[in-house]
Amino acid sequence: MIYVYEMKRRKGNGYVTQTYELNRVDYMILESLYVGGCKDRFHGMTITEILDDYEGSLGKRTTVWKKMQKLVSNGYLAKGILDDHADTYYLTEKSTKIIESLKEEKE
Repeated sequence: MIYVYEMKRRKGNGYVTQTYELNRVDYMILESLYVGGCKDRFHGMTITEILDDYEGSLGKRTTVWKKMQKLVSNGYLAKGILDDHADTYYLTEKSTKIIESLKEEKE
């Protein structure tokens, strides 16, 4: 099963809608939040905590931030409460279903 999301980007005087598949990094971010139990706005993770889970294999902080913004804008993640000055993120129902269906496929 392939999950896709749409993203609007500016081109000339208008907007163009592009469709993207969720890639490996997107799945890794979603799985990290799932394992951490981040399912409501009070139980979220910061980008730093997610990066620590994978010890730098997700890429640079800016890359992960951009990925997170795409996932938020397409309804896979939502922003939680602030942790000091950092945003936290948690899974929406949509992404929880995706992760659980992938876990079932593995079994």
